[in-house]
Amino acid sequence: MTAIEDTTLKLDPEEARRVRQERLERIGLDRYKVASGEVSNTPLLERIAKTARPTILSSGMSSWDELDTAVATLRVGGPLELMQCTSEYPCPPEQVGLNVMKEMRDRYRLPVGLSDHTIGLGASIAAVALGATAIERHFTLAKTLYGPDASMSLEPHELAELVAEIRAVSRIARSPVDKSDVAQFSEMKRIFEKSVVAIRAIEAGTIIDSGMVAAKKPGTGIPARRLHDVVGRRARRAIDNDAVLNDDDVDWSDA
Repeated sequence: MTAIEDTTLKLDPEEARRVRQERLERIGLDRYKVASGEVSNTPLLERIAKTARPTILSSGMSSWDELDTAVATLRVGGPLELMQCTSEYPCPPEQVGLNVMKEMRDRYRLPVGLSDHTIGLGASIAAVALGATAIERHFTLAKTLYGPDASMSLEPHELAELVAEIRAVSRIARSPVDKSDVAQFSEMKRIFEKSVVAIRAIEAGTIIDSGMVAAKKPGTGIPARRLHDVVGRRARRAIDNDAVLNDDDVDWSDA
């Protein structure tokens, strides 16, 4: 096997940055991803901004002051997206900082996402529900492989599950429901809701009192919410025990 020598190791840091970026440009990448350790590397950010390519900036270990400078440097170039990130591997749930994701969106008026180092899928799914436009996860073929981040990386089946859950959450978020439209529940309402029902036989002309009626299934008659309206009214006709009351069974003339 022939080793590929990284000749940039022999260059001074500034020249090495220039050469590496020129290589990336020759490759023709679609966008740049700036790791959190490069947030304060202003010369690198300036070079990236000059390409006008879309860029993803990970916030990681950076302060607000450092992010302010980095965002100001990059946003003069191409589209910019910010990633809330906590530089812990694995990251405990209480350190995820989804509040920071929202604060970055409000502060910079830019799309935001989450670079998730937690174990499990919950943080990523919660971030999408809160408006994240991108999710970054470490990936591995097996958690038993060597490396500092293998244990918190997603195996193939976990990544597939995360993608499916994110797509579901995205559909939920973009599908508002009209709470006043209950037409689709008409049959369920008939089955599960309650009506005013006679709990003993009521003769025609009888003043209905609270001991004569109750709320029982099905929801096909006078709704249970109107039970108190029925009490004190006169029965217009004879009502059998356990019969569901309808409006025609009650004299509403003085209502």
